[in-house]
Amino acid sequence: MIDDELKLIALALIGMMAVIAVYPVLSANRVVEPFTELGVLGPNGKLGDYPKEVRVDEKFNLFLYLGNHEGRAQYYRVLAKLGNQASNVSDTQPMDAPIFASWDVLLVNEQNRTIPVTLSIGEAGVNQRLVFELYRFNTESAGFVYHERWTQLWMNVTKTT
Repeated sequence: MIDDELKLIALALIGMMAVIAVYPVLSANRVVEPFTELGVLGPNGKLGDYPKEVRVDEKFNLFLYLGNHEGRAQYYRVLAKLGNQASNVSDTQPMDAPIFASWDVLLVNEQNRTIPVTLSIGEAGVNQRLVFELYRFNTESAGFVYHERWTQLWMNVTKTT
């Protein structure tokens, strides 16, 4: 009787170890929490070396960083918009401002890309809010939809003297 109970316990332990060993293999391609990375890097390709002051129409360089961890290929569009301290942007609402630049990027799952961009701002202003918004192509609506990701830089834009 004790031998049967020990055999049953040993079989249960072997079964649990088999499940623990096989589960990672079966769930390896499953994306638990899909997400996309969006970032802006300064002209040297690093965080934190952003231009803080530029002249009207002066060209400056930045890098956009995109990373796809959605579990499938994605077609993205990044829009650049210019606002000020009163401009609102959130995870649910894009900024209500004109688009002055855009970039389209196709990424397979687990791929990332750093894109060099050259921009210039055509109007002077203090505390200008340069916002980059992420949109993702939606096959059901056959168009781009706001993807609840955005980042920003604050800049002073001065007139040329």
